[in-house]
Amino acid sequence: MCAPALAEAQAEAEAESAYNNNYNHKYNYEYYCNYNYNYNKQLRCHPESITTVATVNMSTEILLLIATLAIVFYIWQKRTYNYWQRLGVKSITASPIFGNTRKFLTAKVAFFDQINVLHNTPGFEKEPLIGVYLMHRPALIIKDLELIKTVMIKKFNYFTNRALQTDPHHDPLGYNNLFFVRNPEWKDLRTKISPVFTSGKIKQMYPLMVEIGHDLETYLAKLPENSTLAIKNVCARFTTDLIATIAFGVKANSLSDLKSEFFSYNKAIFDVNWSRGFDFAIIFMLPALATLARVKVFSKKTSDFIRRSLSYVLEERERTGLLRRDLVDTLLAMKREAVNQADNKANQLDYLVAQAAIFQTAGFETSSSTMTMALFELSHNAAIQERLRSEINEYFGDGNHIDYERIQEMPYLTQVVNETLRKYPIVGYAERECAQPSSGERFTLAPYYDVELPTGTPVYISTIAIQRDERYWPEPDKFDPERFAPENRHNLNQDAYMPFGIGPRNCIGMRLGLLQTKLGLVHLLRNHRVLACEKTKKTIEFAPMAAVLIPKDEVFLKLERV
Repeated sequence: MCAPALAEAQAEAEAESAYNNNYNHKYNYEYYCNYNYNYNKQLRCHPESITTVATVNMSTEILLLIATLAIVFYIWQKRTYNYWQRLGVKSITASPIFGNTRKFLTAKVAFFDQINVLHNTPGFEKEPLIGVYLMHRPALIIKDLELIKTVMIKKFNYFTNRALQTDPHHDPLGYNNLFFVRNPEWKDLRTKISPVFTSGKIKQMYPLMVEIGHDLETYLAKLPENSTLAIKNVCARFTTDLIATIAFGVKANSLSDLKSEFFSYNKAIFDVNWSRGFDFAIIFMLPALATLARVKVFSKKTSDFIRRSLSYVLEERERTGLLRRDLVDTLLAMKREAVNQADNKANQLDYLVAQAAIFQTAGFETSSSTMTMALFELSHNAAIQERLRSEINEYFGDGNHIDYERIQEMPYLTQVVNETLRKYPIVGYAERECAQPSSGERFTLAPYYDVELPTGTPVYISTIAIQRDERYWPEPDKFDPERFAPENRHNLNQDAYMPFGIGPRNCIGMRLGLLQTKLGLVHLLRNHRVLACEKTKKTIEFAPMAAVLIPKDEVFLKLERV
């Protein structure tokens, strides 16, 4: 081979060898560092250096992502909490994440008390309404009495629904009952159930109630003289037995059996704990998350118990044909009416059970708490108690039968109950949700603001704040039944008194609740006097995670036989 050809072949071999070396070391970091033309002989390059660079790059990316999310969150929050400001409505400055409900969300106050706090926010005393935020959800606190009447009565067609929601799948008894159900289903259901609560029907059920009243007297007579009683517990057992007999047609025996199932399940619904607090937070403030969070008013165990109890009663009534003119009879009538209507919910057992469930729970807690508050106030106001006991003995002394007409005619008893409900409205607030029509006249906040209230906006009325407002009730913290005396009626502002709600969607069981409370007080005070003892507190503090006004601690009173 000639020299030029040999040189050319040698050059090609060297080129191929160099190419192969480069290819073999393409991903060899040490080779790359050692033989790169920019390699610095004083600074050795190792694989750890490359890993460190990659980690730094990843950390930078994460920081950038966090910063971006923080900016987005800040902008979203700023826009969310400027909602009322953009509409020109005066509002309370919101806190990040919590909105205006920090005290409620940190379990310092109950929801009704959070609404009360917002109502009484300093600087807004003369405002007819206040814009607030339930976490991120815009809402209104309505303070002006005329605007309250407009929303709850005059313009009710825009506010037929409550702003509350529970999970339809995991809580069918809560979702389908009269309290939660939405319009137009609500209107049809209320029309069917209302007859149960007329004066005539209640009068027919009254003998059953008197039987429970005698059970209460029997229970008290067996106690040692001058006993110290957990009075809330006694009142709750009394109302449990009442509701069981007039709603379910069964004897719960709560007063005679300390382990009564009916009482245990009733009490569990209003148990105050973190789990129930979480459920109520979603139900009250973030109802759109009810299904996702699987919140419920009635636990599975409670639902199963109520379902089992009512199923038995319904079957027995259908088998025997017994009529008691009570809630069960009404539910059976709804069931018969729905037989040939495939889409009628009354064909579903849970729909019927749901109505009995809310009847049971509402009647249990509201009446027992009202009785408890009344007895607590009477123990601290001896003159008022003695006047009431004198009236009771005048009407029903010497063991006379406590008949329906006579108990309704007792003026001072009515005044005491009315004043108790003024100072302690058991629910503590009322709420509705705005629904604007797709066409026609739309609801506005006129004459205060030229603003259309968006569909889905919740509005709240703090009944406890209004009923303790000194503009309407002089010395509001004083327990004074004379406010409701006939001669003082002209001084009353009836619009500032709403313990059972207001408007077409007020409490359907108001008459029955009042009668239960009056009957319990008469039976308890006819032969006894309640006194404060060393375990009695001067004021009642309410449970911060409860749905309604429930004392944080048991209320102890001394019972003196007379």
